[in-house]
Order: sequence, then C-alpha cells, then structure tokens
Amino acid sequence: MAPSFLIHQVTVRCNSRCAMCGIWRLEPGDELKLEEVDSLLGDPFMAGLRWVNLTGGEPFLRQDLPELIGAYGRRCPELEIVAIPTNGFLPDRIEEGVKLALRALEGTGTLLSVTVSIDALGADHDAIRGVPGCFDRAMETLDRLRYIDHPRFTTGVETVITHLNVDRIEEIYRALKERAPHVNVTPAMAADFFGNKDAFDPVALRGDEVPRMLDFLASISKEEPAYAYYFDKVRDIHIKHRRTYPCLGCYSTMLLSPTGDVYPCLMLGGEGWRLGNVRTEAVRDIWCSRKADGMRERISENPSCERCTNNCDIMANLKAETWNFASWMALHPGTFFALLRYVRENEFAKKVA
Repeated sequence: MAPSFLIHQVTVRCNSRCAMCGIWRLEPGDELKLEEVDSLLGDPFMAGLRWVNLTGGEPFLRQDLPELIGAYGRRCPELEIVAIPTNGFLPDRIEEGVKLALRALEGTGTLLSVTVSIDALGADHDAIRGVPGCFDRAMETLDRLRYIDHPRFTTGVETVITHLNVDRIEEIYRALKERAPHVNVTPAMAADFFGNKDAFDPVALRGDEVPRMLDFLASISKEEPAYAYYFDKVRDIHIKHRRTYPCLGCYSTMLLSPTGDVYPCLMLGGEGWRLGNVRTEAVRDIWCSRKADGMRERISENPSCERCTNNCDIMANLKAETWNFASWMALHPGTFFALLRYVRENEFAKKVA
C-alpha cells in the first residue's frame, strides 16, 4: 500500500500554450517549498519510492529544481529513477539544471532521465505548442542533453499523438529517431489534471485516425521493444474497450500537487478525487484513511479508468502481472529477441537495467 511511484507536479507555471493541455491557464498557488518536500520525504512511509516523475507545468521554471532532485536522491534509499518531462524552451537553464541535479545525486545511484516533448516538426510543432520558434529551442535542448556524458543520465523524446499530428506521425517519428536515443509515443488523453476536458475535442483522434495510430504503434514495436508490450495494451483498450493491465493508482501510485494535495494518480487529479493535503495531515494517514479506501472502490468502478491508456509506473506494473508479461513475450518471440538486443546495445536500457 505504501507508494513506490510518485508523480510530483512541482509547478503549474508554464511557458507553453499547448493545444492538448490547459495547465498553463491555471493560477500558481503556494507551492511546496524545498524544506516541506524534504520533510515529507523524511517520513518513513515514503521510504519505498522507486520511481519519481517531476512534472509541471514546466518543471525547469522552478529555480530550486536541482536541489529538489537532490532531496529525493538523498531521502529515498530505494530510488531508481527521477524522470522529468520538459518542453525544452529554455536550453541554457535546462542544461545547467541537469548538470546541477547530477551533482546533487552523486553517491545515490539514482538515474536521472530528462525527456523533451516534441510533437511535430518545425512550424507544426510551434502551432501545437502555441509558441513561435519553440521547435528550434526544443531541438537545441535535446542536442545539448545528448552530449551530457554521465553514467547515470539519459535523455530522449516524448511525442503525444493527437488529431493534429497523427497524419504525419510516421514522418515525425523517423525524423526524431535520427536525433534522439529513444522516442516514446503515447496517445493524448483528457483529464482534470491537464485542465483540458472541456476543450479536448479539437485534438481528439476521430474516425479512422484511431486504427491509423494503432497500426503505427504496431509497426514500430520491434524498433521500440521496451514499449512494445505497452503499445499492445493500448490496442486492447481501443479494440476491447477495456484496460487489460492493472491500475495501481491509490495503491503504489500517488500524485502530489504543487500545493501539497494528494490524489490517486495523474488521471484522477480533480477536486472530487482529492484525498488530503500533506501540509495539514501525515501522508500515511491520508493514504490509509477510510476516504482513501472509498476512493479505491470508486476507481475499480470508474468507466474512464477502464479506458485509461496511461502506464504510469511501468516497473510496478510489470511486477504486478509478471505472468501476463511473460506469456505475451512468449507469443511475440521477435519482440523478445529485439528487447534482448536493445538491452545489450542501447545505452538507456543498460543504465535502467
């Protein structure tokens, strides 16, 4: 029941104006200070964290982000990875922040992963992100991060598939693969957390775009063997209309808002899913309360959770359904052997392993 995967939204401040996200419209509140986060991580209940995702807004807009990363590395003895998505609009600050964070993590054995969000090429990416010139800055950030030579650091690209780019997704993927160590591709989703539920229609996949996306994911499975199992599960959701891998939200997965509110997961970040606040209650009491138990019952019966394509904590998820994953690999030997080659040859996979 104690969390092993934490999504910490460190800020809602954002210098992007993304078509598929409304976080940038939110007013920043009284964000948890470094000392408050450090105190929270000192609670023994948080000692089992293995994977932390520091998200936003734009995480690198927090001046103390390197120190925050260092607090996680210092306080969490089981921590394997700190993952940070960035829009890449601030190459200087991001490069310097990563270098400072790596110094702060020295001696911890924790891997730092920073991925740049790039959804299209050139002016098309600028239009999706709502900021002229942002594609060039994102690519500059990616290039700078690629040349940071550190045994516990990795970078790559995150691409969100929407109505705005699905027609060109193959071209986008191929172009980014030439510049990035790895490219993770995921479908966009509507959720309270993203503040996009009321404005999601213009970016939602429609008609034959869904099978087009699924065909694309299937076509790159052997090139991206680390994601092949997940791609197949996305296909299940769209074809079978149900999730065929477990949701660990409110069990091993926890979402922490910038102001200290606790939620079950990324997709259930609305007011109706708020469990409590770490400024006024002990995190163990929040997570093990009757309210949390009731929330777990609601999640098990929530139709939108059945259609959720997020695979938040991939490590815990694979451990939770080892036999499912093993049998799937047995039925897909080509992908299995591609994954073995990936582990041997790919620097990112070596570091994670």
